[in-house]
Amino acid sequence: MQAPTRPSSLTSTTQIWSVITDRLEAFAHEWESASGPPELAAFLVVGAPDVRGLLLVELIKFDLESRLQRGLDRALEDYVKDFPELGSTGLPADLLYEDFHLRRRAGRDPQPGDYFDRFPDRADELARLLGGTAVARSTSIVASRAAVSVRAGSRLDDFDLLTLIGEGQFAKVFMARQLTMQRLVALKVTASRGMEAQTLAQLDHPHIVRVYDQRVLNERGLQLVYMPYLPGGTLQDVITHVRTVPADQRSGRTLLDAIDAILMRRGEVPAAASPVRAQWAERDWATTVCTIGAKLATALDYAHRHGVLHRDVKPANVLLTADGEPLLADFNVGCCSKLDGAGAIALFGGSLGYMALEHLEAFDPSHPRVPETLDGRADAFSLSVTLWELATGSRPFGSERVTADRQETVKGLVALRRSGPTPEAVAAFPIGGTPGLREVLLSCLEADPDRRPATVGELGRELELCLRPAARKLVRPEPGGWREVVCTYPLLTTYLLSVIPNMLASAFNIAYNQAEIIAQWHAVERVFDQVILVVNGVFFPLGMIASWLALRPVSRALRRIRQGNSPGSDERVRGCCLRFGATTAGICVVCWSVAGLLWPIILHVLAGPPPQGEGAYVHFLFSLIVCGLMASVYPYFLVTYLSVTVLFPALLGKNGLKQQDRENLRRVDRALGYFRAAATAVPLIAVALFASRGASNPPAVAAMSVAGLAGVGLAFLLESRTRAALTALIDLPVRERNS
Repeated sequence: MQAPTRPSSLTSTTQIWSVITDRLEAFAHEWESASGPPELAAFLVVGAPDVRGLLLVELIKFDLESRLQRGLDRALEDYVKDFPELGSTGLPADLLYEDFHLRRRAGRDPQPGDYFDRFPDRADELARLLGGTAVARSTSIVASRAAVSVRAGSRLDDFDLLTLIGEGQFAKVFMARQLTMQRLVALKVTASRGMEAQTLAQLDHPHIVRVYDQRVLNERGLQLVYMPYLPGGTLQDVITHVRTVPADQRSGRTLLDAIDAILMRRGEVPAAASPVRAQWAERDWATTVCTIGAKLATALDYAHRHGVLHRDVKPANVLLTADGEPLLADFNVGCCSKLDGAGAIALFGGSLGYMALEHLEAFDPSHPRVPETLDGRADAFSLSVTLWELATGSRPFGSERVTADRQETVKGLVALRRSGPTPEAVAAFPIGGTPGLREVLLSCLEADPDRRPATVGELGRELELCLRPAARKLVRPEPGGWREVVCTYPLLTTYLLSVIPNMLASAFNIAYNQAEIIAQWHAVERVFDQVILVVNGVFFPLGMIASWLALRPVSRALRRIRQGNSPGSDERVRGCCLRFGATTAGICVVCWSVAGLLWPIILHVLAGPPPQGEGAYVHFLFSLIVCGLMASVYPYFLVTYLSVTVLFPALLGKNGLKQQDRENLRRVDRALGYFRAAATAVPLIAVALFASRGASNPPAVAAMSVAGLAGVGLAFLLESRTRAALTALIDLPVRERNS
């Protein structure tokens, strides 16, 4: 018999739910071990009317089910006689609803009208609950399972149970020694026929607890699931420790201290120094939280892509290794579309404090939402609440009020979700070395699922970006400014950057040819200016058309992303973007080379052969090719800089980096070296060749020398910044093919 619990220490919602669960488990154990129905009053708390009222209703639900399973019966009115407080406000509708469906499942034939007559004050509410309900949804906070009576120090099948390391939800977890394999394992013992082992057996991920195997002891009605033993405790243990550490003193060392305290409490030796622990110790607290979140998000994304929803993401379900690596556990309430008989309703559950709004609505039988409508965004919400609590020591939605009416408690939590995180919670969030982390979590805590990241994989990529501030500045720039202009008008901006060097080169080429060739070719002096207008009037527009055709896929993809019609472009478009600098340079070279061939032909047709002889034609071609090379190299650096730092990150959108992207980025990195060599060599060669021919316009050659020197300096500056951006982007994790 359990003594009533005094609520003097119930200072948080977490503690309240813990006490309620403990009382229910104790009550279930008493039902299993006693010869008759246990005394329900012995399991109530003293005082705290709201907590007592909620616990009383849940105990009655369990008592009713246990009685009906054994052929016993008790009317709801009998409970009112024993507990007069139930009659003061009337029995809650969810208790009437539960009684109705328990009797139906037990083979009785309850009639809704009978309940309406017996409880007229709840008739309207109960009618809404019962109306059109095709499948009964349990309103119990915890599922009805038999209690587990095994204890540490005993032997169970092939296992010596050494230490109890966790219990809850009608299951116990022991550190155990498997006799046949002579290894330490974590042994989960439950009386349910859960599908956790089948679920986890499908998943092979470094941050998901791997299941060795399972056994069913039919004679004792127990299921054993054994997994690797992880000695570092849970994130809940870390959060408990975090609350004792001042906010300005928290760091990665705080995580390790919490783990070491768990190890010492279990009589184990604290973990030895390792590279992993050294990395944790060097991180600030925000970076530590973000790193844990990124690892867990990749695990959840992996599970979702294999058809498994977790549905109970919370600190207690994140286990830690001695080195601090987090692993997701307890997929027992997950929904796996690939398991026979694993319907969403059969496995529906979770922990209220971490549930998304839609999850709470599906938990409420009075709401039309059903569990099948939930998707991975609910897991993303729960993970974000977990990370927020880890970062600050408290959940983001302010005070959660537990009332005697379970539906009112759920509705209160729904209201908190709708109002969003409190200003105090937002202000208390640490920034540290991960700018953007708070904003990412806030986006996942939106009440409307459509306003959250579409998948947990997207959340994981955002967290990875937070860990890489340099890459985040590129991929998630501040709104407005010149970057937005470039993304809105990519063709105009890149064309202007390429046409200006070409115009300067054209001006020099005209001045040089006028002085060195045309001045001695009197027959063409009168048509030279007209030919310039015609040639430039043809080739500059041709260059623009070629640039437009090359950049068109990029421009269209950016427009779709900007309008919200696409989360990002594919690798082919992004590859086209990264090649655009080289494409621009190629267009320039082709235009200048063709012009170099056409100029002598046009002049010959209009004015006949030059007096200098055919060497003037070669001189013309040579001057245009040299100027064309100079006019091609510098636009490459300008356009490539914009492509890498502005256009490519914008094209990534929310899709993340693919392996092909990384290869394309590395190609750009290699190409920069070749163009740097060209940017250095071409002006020197041009000046040397022009000077060696005895140019009659030294000021023009001097001006070209100065311009070439300035161009080399600009090229080196742009190369340096482009390489820094390439390094940041290449460092981003590659998105898996089907994620």
